Amino acid sequence: MSVPQIVDTLWPRKPPQTVAAQIHNRISSLRHILGAKTIETFPSGYSLTSSPGSIDAKVFEEEVGRAMSLRATGRHDEATVLLRTGLGRWRGQSAFQHLDGEPFDREASRLEELRIFALEQCIEGDLETRDAAELVPELVDLVAAHPTHERLHHHLMLALDRSGRRSDALNVYLGLQRRLADELGTDPAADIQHLYQELLSKDRVVPAHAAEPQPVRPRLPASATRPDRSAPVGAVASQLPPDISDFIGRGRERRLIVDALTSGVTTQTGTAARAVIISGMTGVGKSALAVHTAHLTRDSFPDGQLYIDASAFPRNWEGLRGVLGRLLHGLGVSEDEQPDSWPLRQDMYRSLIASRSVMVLIDNVTEADDMRAVLPTGGSSAVCITTQVSSLAVDGAVRVPLDVLDADESGALLSSGLSPEQLEGQGRWIEEVLAVCGGLPAALRAVGNVLAARPHWTLQRCASALTGAQDPARELSLLGRSLAEAFDEACVRLSEDSRNALSALAAVDAERLTPTTAGVLIGCPAATAAAFLDELADRNLLCPVRAGEPRKWVYVMHALLRTHLQATLPDAQYLTVLGRALREAPHLVRRRPMRYGEAPEAVLEFAGGGPAAAG
Repeated sequence: MSVPQIVDTLWPRKPPQTVAAQIHNRISSLRHILGAKTIETFPSGYSLTSSPGSIDAKVFEEEVGRAMSLRATGRHDEATVLLRTGLGRWRGQSAFQHLDGEPFDREASRLEELRIFALEQCIEGDLETRDAAELVPELVDLVAAHPTHERLHHHLMLALDRSGRRSDALNVYLGLQRRLADELGTDPAADIQHLYQELLSKDRVVPAHAAEPQPVRPRLPASATRPDRSAPVGAVASQLPPDISDFIGRGRERRLIVDALTSGVTTQTGTAARAVIISGMTGVGKSALAVHTAHLTRDSFPDGQLYIDASAFPRNWEGLRGVLGRLLHGLGVSEDEQPDSWPLRQDMYRSLIASRSVMVLIDNVTEADDMRAVLPTGGSSAVCITTQVSSLAVDGAVRVPLDVLDADESGALLSSGLSPEQLEGQGRWIEEVLAVCGGLPAALRAVGNVLAARPHWTLQRCASALTGAQDPARELSLLGRSLAEAFDEACVRLSEDSRNALSALAAVDAERLTPTTAGVLIGCPAATAAAFLDELADRNLLCPVRAGEPRKWVYVMHALLRTHLQATLPDAQYLTVLGRALREAPHLVRRRPMRYGEAPEAVLEFAGGGPAAAG
């Protein structure tokens, strides 16, 4: 973790002034507890490497996974013993209960959900091998602690019925039914309704204080049952955007994605689906590659292909409700049959998709929370995610980072939409256009669109327009949006400090950035600058490249992004950065800015460099 990540995690609202000292003291304490070699210091932060078996939570997760594998092969007794062993590692609530902050709350919730899942599975096994009456006290306590957890109520009903207490079992259902209606506005799941009707029909025993239950709406509507494989193809969801007919390049990445989505061992029921994460900078072709490979794998997912553009929905509960509504519609659930709240929509979505073979493409994800709720479960489905955030994580996902195209692929992409007449004798201008575009597929396709829409233009005219523009990104548009607008959207997601740092790094034409040079431009210590560089690289606004020496890296910014940021940089900020560069590292100032016309000496003097520095 980088130091800024640690600060944001421990002090999300207002870090103390002694934050550096506190972090150092806490790391020292951890090293004393865990061993000096467990935590390693890096320029940008710290890395913790645990020894096998030393983390209870990880061991518990592994034991649950092995138990599910045993159950899948019919070895139920061994699975139950292993689950009991794992549950025995718990000595109370999660260790995160006394720590404030969203990351701790999220991890505590995840571990608690896994604990309850293990309990469900363990009791399910015990119901087959132990005296049901022995399980009733434990289940009564669990139901009291989780009053809306339907699976635990289901197990308690079975245990009571097998203990000769059928009336009590029926009353458990009616209590759950009232509670779900009052608190969530929904009905019990289909399996527990079926159990209730089955118990009710045995000797027609009616529980005390109970009448026949009111008709209840099934959790899964009839229209949402698994599609008939003999139905016409049009009945299967196909929400994918159109494929690109002349897709060029990315051969290695295409093979990697297709193999990851369709090959290998099918995952266990209830676990996350096979996943691929495609990451890269704005305009590098993440969405185009994802859509293309999703079309290539259509035959592997006979129950359909679902698509969500995460950027089209607000990042709040209402947006998540809309996302789940669209997915449910693709699975055959009409709007009238969908629950109102997003948690219930999530339950319905996961229930429907668990037994299907579906491809889910989640495009333009900016944060992990944007897609966690819609990750499919079940061994036959798969998910493909595109994101600008390299650190976005999904357990077991194959990562596919995209770089710009090489010279051959760039030339092929630029030429693909042009006629032979448009290319004839234009070699020099092709090279100029390629140099401006810098291998960025969105820029290259935008040039092709311009020339296709304006047949009276030549590559020479296009090259002149781009090389003469102060901000070429504004001249390049694709699907009604300029590349400059796409860059701005990516920058808006940064904090104010990070946006200012990015603008400062773009102020001069420094092709390779190190923490030292970045510190000069940003106006901060090299260690702080290193954290900014890592954050911006994580957002794919910078690209780390090897510097030619072992274990040494530098950072580069795409020329189109740099010229766009230069064109939009306020004069006051530019002069501040220029002054710092001239005073501390004049070699960074390779050329004077065009925006200040023919008075460079006055500009430099105002910026703090003076005539001597200008020379």
